[in-house]
Amino acid sequence: MSSCARSCAITIQNRRVFIKQRPDGMPTIDDFGVEDETIDDVPAGHIVAKVDTLSMDAWIRTTLNDEGMHRTGEIGTTIRALGVGQVVESNSDNLAVGDWVYGPLSAQTHALLPEAAATKIVPEDGIPPSAFAGPLGITTGLTAWVGLIAVGEVQDKDVVIVSGAAGAVGSIVVQLAKMRGATVIGIAGGPDKCKYLTDQLGADIAIDYKNSDVAAEIKKAAPDGIDVFFDNVGGEILDNVLDNLAVSGARVVICGAISQYQHLADVRGPKLYLRLAERNASMRGFVVSHYADQYPQAMTEISDLLRTGKLVLPEHVVEGIDGFPEALFMLFNGAHLGNLVVRP
Repeated sequence: MSSCARSCAITIQNRRVFIKQRPDGMPTIDDFGVEDETIDDVPAGHIVAKVDTLSMDAWIRTTLNDEGMHRTGEIGTTIRALGVGQVVESNSDNLAVGDWVYGPLSAQTHALLPEAAATKIVPEDGIPPSAFAGPLGITTGLTAWVGLIAVGEVQDKDVVIVSGAAGAVGSIVVQLAKMRGATVIGIAGGPDKCKYLTDQLGADIAIDYKNSDVAAEIKKAAPDGIDVFFDNVGGEILDNVLDNLAVSGARVVICGAISQYQHLADVRGPKLYLRLAERNASMRGFVVSHYADQYPQAMTEISDLLRTGKLVLPEHVVEGIDGFPEALFMLFNGAHLGNLVVRP
């Protein structure tokens, strides 16, 4: 490990997962390739970080096709992912060997990237580095906080419903909403996930979308209507909630639509969007980066909750970079609970 000026000659073995071909519908293992390469130079203003934890987020799927919501990855390029790593080589005036960083480290064991793409993080007692790929991560904890509080404007005594509630973002939304005095209904797939929502996260009611009539269960759980809907799923569940909004002032927050990511060229929109007009409600989508000025407030609150044990987010860990494709599949087949990460 070293620091150097101008150009730094090194030899670091990197193993990466790349896009081999465009998926046709649900990705398969044949769509991905894995290879070893050598990083042998660190240009000025760049670092090499040994990847510690990668956050498995639904947006990654959208980069694999030409019609992706996010910038499409080219065939042969390393699959993009956000994560946490430690600097092992530096040709930077601002980041030193041993520093921890967060950024677009991607699906690989070692990331060569410009210093401007890496954000220095400082782990503390009770807050390990991996927390920045989870409760303190932009795509997880900060997304949950911004969507619920800045966009959804959750209030005491609101009735809040969360789809994808047993995932990383949903798990934090459930807890933050409860802390603000809301009645919280979580939607998840299977009895184990529903038990997790009520027993570990404190949700008042859990609806099993795989084994129940979701529309009927929503009406039963919220007879006076929904005040805030934090939507991670889209599709039929979005219509189910639109049909049961509170009479005035309900807020629908569109965080994502994982049910639609396999066919982005033919996304299903809500059929019952007129309920918004009928019930004086609003629907807003958001991109978390547009709320960067509120990150410090969100991180302070979430950090305090983590240190005091008031907020939990279990990790589902896939070991080894070769397992990255399988971890991506887990996002869509419901095989994980909480925060899904890869440890290269």
